[in-house]
Amino acid sequence: MILNDFCEELSEALFPPLCLACSEVISGKAHEVFCPDCLRQITFITGSCCPVCGIVFPDSPAEDHLCGNCLERKPWFSSARAAVAYDGIILDAIHRFKYGRDITTGSALSTFLAGFKFEDMDFHLFDAIIPVPLHIKRLRERGFNQSIILSRALGKKHHLRVDFSLLKRCKLTLIQTGLDKNNRAKNISGAFVAGPKVKIQGKNLILVDDVYTTGSTVNECAKTLIRSGASKVAVLTLARVF
Repeated sequence: MILNDFCEELSEALFPPLCLACSEVISGKAHEVFCPDCLRQITFITGSCCPVCGIVFPDSPAEDHLCGNCLERKPWFSSARAAVAYDGIILDAIHRFKYGRDITTGSALSTFLAGFKFEDMDFHLFDAIIPVPLHIKRLRERGFNQSIILSRALGKKHHLRVDFSLLKRCKLTLIQTGLDKNNRAKNISGAFVAGPKVKIQGKNLILVDDVYTTGSTVNECAKTLIRSGASKVAVLTLARVF
């Protein structure tokens, strides 16, 4: 243990952590991702929200309550929560990770997500984490699935297994960017197939993705898992579009 502590201190002295946004040296522990100045520019998701889809009610004095969309058509997932808003520093970092194929940035973002406290999420109640899968063609083009990298950090933090055999993407769909909510739902319909039912039935599962936009993708994933016998499916994402 003493040797490990020494090695960690030596590593920090030789290779001090740099802010993911501005590249300034962070005077703190190695697991920190953003410097204090950049951290203040990030919009953390707090306040009154819909207990199901997690949409925030700005400046609402009321307690948490169902939003109009969830009252009209409740999603297949039990809850969806995100750590931060998808804008500014976070948007830039996710783009570097996802489209710039910057695995170093992805690793830092996964550390950031794993360190976030989802106050109303009891990880002990869940059996496994499932990354939202990519179609094999997209996976070959990109070289990695960003959701797996995020999932592994969460799994390590909360001592949950990450199982990417429980959900497969069977249909190559159009890229969702630029599509409205209805077209996103149509585009993603039937795009996933569940793994062995014996591994899914009665299980509480957490779906992990990088960004929650309209919820169409994670809802389709949750529907596939629930229809295969899952007891409950919750959703966690790094960021959320507002």
